[in-house]
Amino acid sequence: MKKIHVAFCLRDMQLGGVESVLIRTLDELKKHKNINISVITYVNIHENIYKKYFEQNKNIKLYSLYPCSWLGTKLPHFFLWRIFIHLLRDIYRNVKRLFVSRKLKNIDVFIDYHDFGFANELKHIKGAKKIAWFHSSLKVFIERGFYKNFEHYDNVVVLTDECANELKKMYPQYANKIVRIYNPIDIKSIKEKAKNKNKTKGKYFCSVARLTPDKDIKTLLKGFDLFWQSNKKPDVKLVIVGDGNKAEEYKKYANDLKSNKQIMFVGAQKNPFAYMNGALANVLSSYAEGFGLVLVENAIVGTINISSNCKYGPREILLDGRGGLLFEPGKAEQLAKCMSDVYNGKVNIKKMVQESTKALNRFDSKTIIKEIISLIS
Repeated sequence: MKKIHVAFCLRDMQLGGVESVLIRTLDELKKHKNINISVITYVNIHENIYKKYFEQNKNIKLYSLYPCSWLGTKLPHFFLWRIFIHLLRDIYRNVKRLFVSRKLKNIDVFIDYHDFGFANELKHIKGAKKIAWFHSSLKVFIERGFYKNFEHYDNVVVLTDECANELKKMYPQYANKIVRIYNPIDIKSIKEKAKNKNKTKGKYFCSVARLTPDKDIKTLLKGFDLFWQSNKKPDVKLVIVGDGNKAEEYKKYANDLKSNKQIMFVGAQKNPFAYMNGALANVLSSYAEGFGLVLVENAIVGTINISSNCKYGPREILLDGRGGLLFEPGKAEQLAKCMSDVYNGKVNIKKMVQESTKALNRFDSKTIIKEIISLIS
């Protein structure tokens, strides 16, 4: 059988959900001897965890398109300087494109792995199959006019049935290009990592998320504060696992709440599953999601989920509320009630966890990799 050369394109590799899913996908694909794998980034990888990964996996070839970070993803804040840098980058792109075309001419399938980040580069590539992987919400898709890129790709992969169905209704002329593939999950590995202990003592709610605006951490904090006050100030904590560009703002907001001494920001953790495993519930408070990976991970751990009923992912993952509690995005009062119901035993936690656990096989990495191989083949 002829080997297929597949290139995953990702602008940068920072600590986050998209990158962790990519690594999981690479781990499964590299087991198949008829597939050669490359990873193309804008700039050289700086995160140690990923540098070590590729050092240990020399069979996965790495390419970077730009020689330094200011030509890649890390742009200066001053807008005039940014305009100048964008101009330089466009000039460099046109020169580099000739080199890239020759260097990557043997690639059979390009996978633009994060929200059309390589659309400008790939639309000039001829003869290879091109697949876009969309990880964000449909709101982002519409606001950024990504539908214009449909014609340049053979397929566009989205992460939920709900998102796929809406896209097909909106753009029926491209319906045959739209494919739903769930994020692959290494169920066995997560269960093993969840066995480790974390340093938090006593009862607590947990939230694992990037501290960015779309995760709506303020609603999480306000909801917890309302829960804490309405339940006579119990010895229950809120543990927030993650980091991001709004971390200091959220910490300042938390300090002004009456429950501030019960709120813990523990930063990004190598093993967040240990925190999930010991929690009363895991809370996702996002305005919007592309999938809601943490909900699946938490279901594997065996802790009940409380999630905003945002688009897209939570309702699909939590089986319309049979596998976890849902509240309307931004509604701190509803979140507080969900927390109170869990804390006071007013919901059948065991039954909900069992429901979510029974449905986990649809996310298993081996199942998903078969779907990916079918697509690229």
